[in-house]
Amino acid sequence: MRLAPRPATTIAAATLGAIVALGVSVLPAPAADRKDAWHLDALELADMHKITQGEGITVAVIDSGVDATHPDLKNNVLPGIDFFDEQASGHEDRSGHGTAMASLIAGHGHGPGGHEGVLGVAPKAKILPITVRAPEGKSNYSLEAIALGIHWAIEQDVDVINISLGGPQNVELSQAVERAYQNNVIVVAGVGNKENAAIGSPANLPGSLAVTGTDRDGMPSSIASLPAAQTHLAAPAEDLYQAVPGGGYATITGNSGATALVSGAVALVKSKYPNLNSLDLFKRMVETTRDAGKPGKDFDYGWGQLDLRAALTGEPDGRASRTQAPSQEPQLDPTLARARAQGPAGENEALVMALSIAFILVVLGLIATPVLLLLRYRRRRRATTPAMEAATATRTSATGLASPPTATTNPSESGPPAHPTDPADDSPWRRPD
Repeated sequence: MRLAPRPATTIAAATLGAIVALGVSVLPAPAADRKDAWHLDALELADMHKITQGEGITVAVIDSGVDATHPDLKNNVLPGIDFFDEQASGHEDRSGHGTAMASLIAGHGHGPGGHEGVLGVAPKAKILPITVRAPEGKSNYSLEAIALGIHWAIEQDVDVINISLGGPQNVELSQAVERAYQNNVIVVAGVGNKENAAIGSPANLPGSLAVTGTDRDGMPSSIASLPAAQTHLAAPAEDLYQAVPGGGYATITGNSGATALVSGAVALVKSKYPNLNSLDLFKRMVETTRDAGKPGKDFDYGWGQLDLRAALTGEPDGRASRTQAPSQEPQLDPTLARARAQGPAGENEALVMALSIAFILVVLGLIATPVLLLLRYRRRRRATTPAMEAATATRTSATGLASPPTATTNPSESGPPAHPTDPADDSPWRRPD
């Protein structure tokens, strides 16, 4: 499955400009030298890994691809997908960004006891690479590919989706994030760096967990943070020791890294509490943070700084909860749930659905022909339902999926309206009645 039927120039036009990786400064690091990985102590990972290391969790990394041969990621990277190369499996990193993010999430180090190289937040989690960066010389990141990547990740039954990218708002992307939420898949996204004019998508979308960055002292990073009403929480973002393709290392500053650390944290929480739905997982992540900045929710920290110990061993304190609303809980896509429960038996149903879904995708202009989609789907049978099913579902379908909350416009932001301007308003991540 890929976007080849649509020329790269067409895909580039669909991005409406800047889809950017949220990393800024990059400094080469001594090979396999972990001593400067200050965030490991800040997150108390040595103790947290006695509780869980992310066993049984899969994190999709929607990015530039991941170097699966890096010694710190060996055996942790699953076969993925490249939307620009049907023969690839997401294991070619076109910029180095995806490998860096994967290492922060699920790097396991190497050497005796794994004490060399990068140690990720969830070293026993698996990475599912989804390449949405076009080959060199063509467009960079595509909004269309990111949205399709989210749908595909949902079909692969992932637990978390990391998107250390940001760009203009897009209807398809909004629907994809909402579908992920409804299927208990958390999309973790970065709000952006200081150089960005305003928070981008998908961080500004209802249903995503929006992350900002802090420095070594826990202050808003002068580089890797962006004040925004939509921010949920903050995490370390400066001088993060990361892996790069080819077995190398670098120290990188950027909101991307903070986003990846939170994705790893969500993986740990999901591993310890596997039955949490999206709403409860959101509450556990934001209601166990350490309040910082102005009391309560603010633009610089959201609800506060990531406190991994509290997230794993404490209880949500209710600060972000206004009412108990069972109707706000996600409603699992019935077709998806049924096909997963049937296992291989659900494949026939999925193939039948692929034909009808493909027709609608043609109308939407997402692919050139339904036959092409079906052939690709049959070659890649890892999914139990067609990867693009949600692109066809309307918000009033029989599945009962709720529409994303309507938000008010913030006139001070140049971007599209997404969330209320009141930083204490938690409605963007709560489901409507």
